[in-house]
Amino acid sequence: MRGTKPLTEAPLDLKKLTPGEMTIAISGVVLLIFSFFKWYGVEFKIAGQTLASVSRNGWESPDAFFSIIAILIGIVMAAHVIMNKLAGVEMPERLGSFGWGVFYLAGGVIAFVFLLIKWLGNTDFTKFGLYISILASLGLAVGGFLTARERGDLAALQNRGAGGTGGTGGGTPPAA
Repeated sequence: MRGTKPLTEAPLDLKKLTPGEMTIAISGVVLLIFSFFKWYGVEFKIAGQTLASVSRNGWESPDAFFSIIAILIGIVMAAHVIMNKLAGVEMPERLGSFGWGVFYLAGGVIAFVFLLIKWLGNTDFTKFGLYISILASLGLAVGGFLTARERGDLAALQNRGAGGTGGTGGGTPPAA
């Protein structure tokens, strides 16, 4: 098949990943795993005996939209890094005029903000899984920033805003 390496060629080599890509891959996997843990829960006890308990994970209410989108972003980011670097699937270096680092950074920030919105919308009865997931989404944002910096995508963004390609300012004004 074109664009993939045979599975018998070599085992997955984690040394191929940059620190930013490693952070994205680990954070995405951790976010996926902890999405199934308890994020919210309450127990009803009488005289030390638990009568009933109710719990919710990252795929359930309250505000399931925000957590589901954040979890899916983490899965896509981790899968993209793993497929690109470790599985040998060939992908373009840039998507349009932006490098992948910019997309990783944006995805990580969106996932982090969405989980913060979910947490701030309901801080009652929170459990361990929610906090680990928030940290994992922060890891996606940090990994995106590191990857964008490693690939030079941040400098390209700064140049765009400062009158480079596609910017609106920075040029020499016409002579009067």
